[in-house]
Amino acid sequence: MRAIFGLLGLLVVMAIVAVLMKQNLHATAADPGAANSNAVTAPAIDTSGNVHEQSQQIQQRVRDGLNDALQQGEQRLKDADQ
Repeated sequence: MRAIFGLLGLLVVMAIVAVLMKQNLHATAADPGAANSNAVTAPAIDTSGNVHEQSQQIQQRVRDGLNDALQQGEQRLKDADQ
């Protein structure tokens, strides 16, 4: 009797997991752009210069992006405190 209840419990849990997985898969398939909405794009690099200039451009863009992200985080903290 105990084995039957254990098996039934296992089947119920598996059914719940299957339903949740099915809902999750349908939700992501319905909106394919949602998964990539925060994707990072490669920066456009001026290829007319030499490697050193290209490296400097990339480093500056990374610095600018990092500063923007830090400012956004600071603003979020200020908004959350209010």
